[in-house]
Amino acid sequence: MVTRSALGVTITPNRAAGFSLVEMLIVLTLLSIVALIALPRVNFTQFEMDAAARAVRMTLQSAQREAITRQFNMVVSFDVAQGKVRVLEDNNDNGSVDNGERVTWLTLEDGAHFATPPAGVNGAASTPVIGSNVQSLSGLPSIIFRRDGASSTDLEVYLTSRRAISADYRGITVVQSTGRTDWFKYIGAAWKSGNL
Repeated sequence: MVTRSALGVTITPNRAAGFSLVEMLIVLTLLSIVALIALPRVNFTQFEMDAAARAVRMTLQSAQREAITRQFNMVVSFDVAQGKVRVLEDNNDNGSVDNGERVTWLTLEDGAHFATPPAGVNGAASTPVIGSNVQSLSGLPSIIFRRDGASSTDLEVYLTSRRAISADYRGITVVQSTGRTDWFKYIGAAWKSGNL
């Protein structure tokens, strides 16, 4: 834009498009204030517990699929003390680790461990791993997935964080007849599906 003054001199403004330093500092200050208000409300521990529950659920689902695909039993055992899940490809269906059978381990996320919840998904829970027919194999509570996809027992597995507050509890369930797994969050005094 060109303007003329009363003296006939042409004046051309020399302002480039953009933001001034003061404008940028104001925006950064406002963003910092919003971040300071919002960050303490984000509960990272609950995200970690969600990830740990999903990992256990995926391990159980993978074992079930492998049992169907390979047509031999898959044994999933829970080392409650060490925070680990063992998966055994039981080629000869004898329930024990033999030479040549593959064993894999899942270690729970940092801060996650197996724990008895305040209440179970399907009633009272007295231990972190419960079910109508949970077997002890190699001294570990275990579930067996058979070649038809069914499991040896209904199962409930519970885990939580180091701080063990009620909102951090997660539950993973297995239906015996179908081998179907699901996971849940403990919210308030009730379990809600983790998929919602």
